[in-house]
Amino acid sequence: MYYFRYHNTNCFFIKNRNNDTYLAIDAGWPCTLREYQRALKSIGIAFNKISACIVTHLHMDHAGLLGEFLEHGIECFLVGMQSDKEIDEMERIIKKNYENYRAIDKSKMKRASIERINEILEKEGFSGEVIITNGHSPDSISYITEGKEAIIGDLTPLAQIMDDKKSEESWAIIERKHVKKIYPSHASVFEI
Repeated sequence: MYYFRYHNTNCFFIKNRNNDTYLAIDAGWPCTLREYQRALKSIGIAFNKISACIVTHLHMDHAGLLGEFLEHGIECFLVGMQSDKEIDEMERIIKKNYENYRAIDKSKMKRASIERINEILEKEGFSGEVIITNGHSPDSISYITEGKEAIIGDLTPLAQIMDDKKSEESWAIIERKHVKKIYPSHASVFEI
């Protein structure tokens, strides 16, 4: 797994076991493609090597570049409960703050259930598993790597949860997967 941090957000990449392409997990902030590309280059990955993208949830700091990813031929997926509704809400907020924002062509987004995305990723050469972890938002997912690392998006750390059943259930799922290392989107890596 590879990642970089920019604008206080971590963006993650899983290398394909069959070739030199990558799965992007989260698609950065709106209107920052050049900055994203520079950060990607700094970790030794060329932007044209990203073949697919999933987002942990549809908030602008995680999915803001999806429109531009699609324009560059990257296969982008809506997974599980992620839908046009969440895209519309995110874009409503983005358009208030970013005048040069490139909207997502929703007709180009691929849609997949959790089961189907895991089949697709495995077939395409990306080891790991997507799971539903809707403690942060109803459309949130996490990615568990082959090495038992979890990319969790904005899921609240277990020690900070106060009377939040969905977050507790999300962590229970992660723990059942025997995950050892956690990669959050806005904090440092930690072990469980």
